[in-house]
Amino acid sequence: MKVKKHVLFLVCILCPTIFFGQIKISEKIQDSYIATQNENVLYFVDFWATWCIPCVHVSKYLETLQSQYPDNFYILSLSQENPETVKRFMKKHKIDLAVAIDYQGETFQKNNIQSLPHGILYNAQGKKLWEGHPAEFKAYHVKKFLNKNRRAIAVNEMFKSQSYNTAIPLKNEILKEDFEYAIIDTKFSSVEVVKKRAYLELQGSLQDILAYTFNVYKAQIKMPSAINKSYKMRFKFKTDAYFNMSETILDALKLNQISSEIEGEALVFDLKKPTFWDTRQIDWGDDSQPFLIGDSDIQADNVSFNQLKYQLATLLKTPIVTRKKYVDNKPHDWQIHYKYFDLMASGFKDNYGIQIEKTTTKYPEYIITKKAP
Repeated sequence: MKVKKHVLFLVCILCPTIFFGQIKISEKIQDSYIATQNENVLYFVDFWATWCIPCVHVSKYLETLQSQYPDNFYILSLSQENPETVKRFMKKHKIDLAVAIDYQGETFQKNNIQSLPHGILYNAQGKKLWEGHPAEFKAYHVKKFLNKNRRAIAVNEMFKSQSYNTAIPLKNEILKEDFEYAIIDTKFSSVEVVKKRAYLELQGSLQDILAYTFNVYKAQIKMPSAINKSYKMRFKFKTDAYFNMSETILDALKLNQISSEIEGEALVFDLKKPTFWDTRQIDWGDDSQPFLIGDSDIQADNVSFNQLKYQLATLLKTPIVTRKKYVDNKPHDWQIHYKYFDLMASGFKDNYGIQIEKTTTKYPEYIITKKAP
């Protein structure tokens, strides 16, 4: 028994990568065309998406950085999109970096990736050495961390492929019903929204999905933890299910909703004479997410004011209310700064004719319960 304990101790000391040096991926799309070694000291994960325009620009910068350090340094571009979407993109846009898929979002979620592009540098033990916007990761960072780290690990040991469940009932691209849903095991830090040609797909916890459909901050949705499961939901465009998503979900899951008002700090929008953009300012195509969220700015393609209000409330973690009831479900394009309040307020006023103030006010709260059998 003592011998076994000593062996286990030595394994932990000599081979820490067995336990710490693995980053999970769902599928490898391609190996690097630039990196020259299979075993490397440093690994940089570039979290990106095909619809993220800044991500595409950053990948070219990272290709240059990879060319400067082809040895002992390996860059992997990781997307949580459908593999076929990424492959179609790569047929039109040449990428020389290694590319892989995190289809169930496990690595994205583990690292709490909230905005794109985003980068993390790891050593062979899986320890984070640097994190931030990839464009801010410079050659001198690589040199500094190469001097401080010596242990190397093979690419296929650092990035471990794992199969994912393809038996989800919603795997078909063609919907048989106007609304389809399935309970899934994956946990999400926020709702994932993907526009397909024929339907809108939402993935996330029930609280996050309902916050999206109600266009409110998720703290305004109250429900027992027992019913707050993770779902994949699809709504066929131009149907009652799509235009009434909240009611559709509540009916399908046999849930009650009670509305009330509470008082607290919120952002108040005054829309007396709005001057919204049309939909010709931004065009990311049909198979893309509606929002591009950077460190300080939001861009949106074909998004209604209410959807924008939801996204902004989620980022600022603050309820948003309009001073008077305002209805505008038409799609618009948006470009908004959100990091600093004064810049955000002036941008809304100058570009869209919207006055904003922070104040204590009443805002709605939605209580969700299970219907009696």
